[in-house]
Amino acid sequence: MVEASLSVGERQRLAGLAAATANALLVIFVLAVALPLLPPKFADPFWLLAFTGAFCTNGFLALLAVLLLHLAAALEPESRRHQARRLLVRRCSRLVVLGFLLLIPLQGLAAWRGLEAAQSLAYRAGRVQQARLAQIRQAVERSGTIAELQNQLAAIQAPPLSPADQRLGLPALKADLLTQIKAQETSLLK
Repeated sequence: MVEASLSVGERQRLAGLAAATANALLVIFVLAVALPLLPPKFADPFWLLAFTGAFCTNGFLALLAVLLLHLAAALEPESRRHQARRLLVRRCSRLVVLGFLLLIPLQGLAAWRGLEAAQSLAYRAGRVQQARLAQIRQAVERSGTIAELQNQLAAIQAPPLSPADQRLGLPALKADLLTQIKAQETSLLK
């Protein structure tokens, strides 16, 4: 059908254009996947997620290149070069399909490891905040005067008391600060 509508010269030019476009698409695919992810960090789950995402997002470029190589071989069936490239791509396609199938568990593993890392980080941050609140609680409980409380808060690099807080009186101020600390501790446990 294609042979009847196009002359031999047109088919050769179109086959050459399809093959050249396929080459360009394959180069773009490799660059789009490889460059943003250099240097490789196989142990980093976020890098693995970025890799699988880039590979899947740009996979259409490789698929389009394969289709164009088959088109070039169909347009110029007597060309050994186009036929050889078509056969090479056909053989490599099995490996590529296997690679795409292996990306699914890799992405799952990377997501799992990333979630574990995020949970670990959140746990450590919560522990640091709890320790900080314990320091402030001790400073509030140990102080005998507002000036002493102000000094102890400054020593542990806690926020200073506002002028309104300083006018409250020590028992009311302590009760208010301990209530705020308790509320913060409760929110950390949730």
